[in-house]
Amino acid sequence: MKWTYQIPNKLATALMLLGVLLLVFFNNLKERSNSTKLKTAFESIYEDRLMAESYILRFSANLHQIQDLLENQSGLHRAELKEKLTEIEELNLLYLDTELTETEEAHFVHFEKLTWDLGKALSEGRLETATAKIREAHQDLHILSEIQVSEAQVLLTQTRRIFSAGSASSQLEIGLVIVIALMVQAILFASKTLQSAKSDSNENLN
Repeated sequence: MKWTYQIPNKLATALMLLGVLLLVFFNNLKERSNSTKLKTAFESIYEDRLMAESYILRFSANLHQIQDLLENQSGLHRAELKEKLTEIEELNLLYLDTELTETEEAHFVHFEKLTWDLGKALSEGRLETATAKIREAHQDLHILSEIQVSEAQVLLTQTRRIFSAGSASSQLEIGLVIVIALMVQAILFASKTLQSAKSDSNENLN
């Protein structure tokens, strides 16, 4: 502990407090950055993955309903088919508003073309062709659904890393603050010891 007697108390204390302030400042900036990244990740999970998955389920439901109408000739009504196709077109626009990966975009463009071909086949009365387009469309939907799960897992991994980095930063900050607090305490103790020694020396001189 000899170093505590060699450092000017006020200067050392001031530098240590400055160090703490800088540490807290930069850590705060980092935490803000992490908070922004977390917000973006959570928004992407909801808007680009969960919502996209809900659109896929609605696509699938509409295609199944169209298939049921095709299989039940007595229940085949153009108005119902048109309604289902219109809803699919609206869902296509909603899906395009989500953030698409390159692979996802390629499969969705293919799916969108299939739904257009399906509408054309139905309008021309080519029921076998329409049924084949529905089967192909379901395959694309299956792939798109798997992409949602995969991308959501990537985003969750990113959030875990951000949480881990924030936790490590907080622990480092706490550790440094404790070390600095101990150093300040040691310096203050040394200061009191020196003052006591000077007081005793002055009394002996008297």
